[in-house]
Amino acid sequence: MTEEIKNLVGNAKNVCLIPSQEPESLSAALALFYTLKDLQKNVNFLVDDFPEKLAFLVPSLDFISSPKNFVISVPRNVADVSQIYYEKTEENLKIHLTVNKGRVEKEQLSFYIEDAKPDVIITFGIQDFQKQLEGTLNSFGYLLGVPVINIDSSAENKKFGTVNVAAARSISETALELVKSLNESAVSQNVANCILSGLVIHYENFQHPGTTPEVLELAAQLMKLGAVHAAVVANVHTPGERENHFWGQIFQHLQATRDQKTYVASLDTDDFQKLSFSEAELAVQKIKKLDFQNNLLVLWKSHASDPMIKAFFYSKSPETLQKIALSGQPFHVESKEGYILLSAKGTDIQLLKESVLNSL
Repeated sequence: MTEEIKNLVGNAKNVCLIPSQEPESLSAALALFYTLKDLQKNVNFLVDDFPEKLAFLVPSLDFISSPKNFVISVPRNVADVSQIYYEKTEENLKIHLTVNKGRVEKEQLSFYIEDAKPDVIITFGIQDFQKQLEGTLNSFGYLLGVPVINIDSSAENKKFGTVNVAAARSISETALELVKSLNESAVSQNVANCILSGLVIHYENFQHPGTTPEVLELAAQLMKLGAVHAAVVANVHTPGERENHFWGQIFQHLQATRDQKTYVASLDTDDFQKLSFSEAELAVQKIKKLDFQNNLLVLWKSHASDPMIKAFFYSKSPETLQKIALSGQPFHVESKEGYILLSAKGTDIQLLKESVLNSL
């Protein structure tokens, strides 16, 4: 870990952690959260929610700081406000402004979060800061202009950070290196469980071909530090209620294309808006075990930040997968072993479905 990163985090009093909604990113961010809290840092954690499989890692919400100061701003050149009061009921809070001069239209009001500006931001698994956090940054304008440490494992990362660590390894390994650089003794049982969870997710419980002896050795070290492998696997490597529902819906919505070579399941529902690719990939692993012979395209609506359509395409034919990956169609592609992950901004499932099928 570079001296610049150690200095940025070590000298910071206020730190903001922003993970993607992928479970490994969330696990790595939680490891940093526990470490920074132990080092008496003020830590804000910007996240939509945690998937149920990570509930055993998540501290009490009372322990997590989040921006609390919401500001309503009235331009002085529009109106002179002479009195302010509020009334609170079980249903809502009403804020009353008495205008002495001028007139206030709702379009002239501005609303924003005001909180202590962080000294540094650490992102996990975010490829494009501006694109993926467009809506978030509008609400949290106090983040703009802050140094960013960008941690990712994707070769497609946009290198948006003040410091970029986009290594060809798991985000969890990079996070652990940062933890140790801050304080070797900061690897508590909570931190060890978070990092081991990330490794189990990334390396598919160490069954992935990319699992190296060094990764297994690291997992053993984490267990010596208190991580409980059985508890981690029982939680993060076992399908939860949402994944099981996803699996059932795939087969309820299967339809074959005219040539009978590809089956498609379009899940045009809001049930899976927060389903991450990592959770969806559990379905892919089941399909592999079934030795499914046809191509399979599964699409669902997502809304972690901006609305988008996510999908995976499974095929036993490397040539077919390559056709889609190199098609030049307007969707994002991440190639995996035996399948690819796809995403496109918007809410039109049919459009992404046709784009994929047309590329075959």
